[in-house]
Amino acid sequence: MFNIKFNNKAVLAATAILLGVMVSMPSQAATATYKLVKKSNLTNVNDAEGRWQFDGGDVYIGNTHVGYYTRKKRVSFGIPSSVNKSSMEMTIIWKWGNYNFTVQGSHYFGNGAQVGGVSATSAGFTYLEDATFAGNHNAITITY
Repeated sequence: MFNIKFNNKAVLAATAILLGVMVSMPSQAATATYKLVKKSNLTNVNDAEGRWQFDGGDVYIGNTHVGYYTRKKRVSFGIPSSVNKSSMEMTIIWKWGNYNFTVQGSHYFGNGAQVGGVSATSAGFTYLEDATFAGNHNAITITY
């Protein structure tokens, strides 16, 4: 039905475009899982607008202790209790050197799920900029 003729230049141009698109496509994303071991009691601090929750502890990759975390959650009394979520921010402070990164997102109190993105990094973790994370109170996995 169609009578399309290709010359070598057209095929070469199409191949070059296709290869260019393939090279520019991201490869499979890498992940890193950080195990969180709470060392402090969860502390609640109420104020006129809502509630802060604070905790902190050790961070592991596998069985290797690599650093520490400090986490805070904010519950606003302006959000209906049926939503059952808070904002969450956690900074992981590396055990060696002046390295850290911060994740921000939400925490669901129903099942402990936490989701969001990496919001700040020190020089040693710039590869995590614009990464996402998901996890719970025991571990987070960053996809970058």
